[in-house]
Amino acid sequence: MIYISELLLYVCFCIVVGNQLLAFVPADKRPTVAVPNWLINLCIIGIALLSFSPVLKVTLTFAKEYNTDFWTIFKGILMDFNIGHAWLVTLFLCLILLLVRILKKITNDPILEYMGAVLTFALILAFGWASHCTASYGLKGFVPHAIHFLSVTVWIGVLFVVGWFSKNSDNWLKFLKWFSPIAFICVVTSISAGFFLMNLLVPDYVNSWIVSYGQALLIKHLFIIPLLTFAWINGVLVKRKLNLNPNFNPIPWVRAESVMALLVFTAMAVMGQQSTPENIAAIIKFEKPSWLFEAFYDGKIEQSMSITLGLNVVSITLALAAVLALLLVVTMFHKKTSTFVSMLYGFLSVLFAYIAAMLSIN
Repeated sequence: MIYISELLLYVCFCIVVGNQLLAFVPADKRPTVAVPNWLINLCIIGIALLSFSPVLKVTLTFAKEYNTDFWTIFKGILMDFNIGHAWLVTLFLCLILLLVRILKKITNDPILEYMGAVLTFALILAFGWASHCTASYGLKGFVPHAIHFLSVTVWIGVLFVVGWFSKNSDNWLKFLKWFSPIAFICVVTSISAGFFLMNLLVPDYVNSWIVSYGQALLIKHLFIIPLLTFAWINGVLVKRKLNLNPNFNPIPWVRAESVMALLVFTAMAVMGQQSTPENIAAIIKFEKPSWLFEAFYDGKIEQSMSITLGLNVVSITLALAAVLALLLVVTMFHKKTSTFVSMLYGFLSVLFAYIAAMLSIN
């Protein structure tokens, strides 16, 4: 359940951020979007409640480990830990944001929209402050994590809202004219910040596959490839298609991209609840190796072990199959096939690439 709560938290952030950003875009430069007011309010409440899940997990863990009263531990975490401080700030910001939305509905004062944007940005900062990176590395971890999450929520947030709450595809070319550059900047920024974070948290990328965090990170990276493929389809090929056929409906392809983003978020949700692999030996000793790694690795798993990658016939064949499946994603667009088939090929490309990587382990 804690993985689901983390995934839902990402979705709530994306919907709130996407809706907030689109509020500043003129109506003639985007499709007609109608996100129910109750859903935005529910997402804000969701951010407050779902952000509490890690606090509860830490409290229960400490209470059990130290055989201490739950409320004593809970109070200590709220007062003395970053994760507690961040949740209190998140709760406060969510309450103020709900109040601002109520006032805006009553008064329709434009300045309240800007206040909502500032509060939403502050919520992203609070999320970054509660992260593993901030707890371990302070500002050195907080800044890249906040930048990474901001970039992702801007890109995927607009994608979610436009893909699932558009009433039509009017002004789509005008929408792509401003959104494609923003999405490109967000992609470059999130990847750059992600690599910086990975250097902090995952000093040995291949060896991290032994533990659950590393497995989730590998799967996340593999799903990013079809996600970027769909992003290229929506940013480049759809634009060409619309110039040739103004009646073409791009919304199903945006939804397909958002589904790929959800799969990336799922991997991120698993990562968020795992021990980071700065010390893999300690994780193997006090926790256990990933069951996925154990399923592929025949040797004995020891604390001091170090794995390497080596090509073989099976892994090369599967890697080529992964590339072929990825090419079929684009081919299905040109053949006007259902987006479901394209998503299936995208998933298969990840599956083949993952098995190829695991079978390359020595």
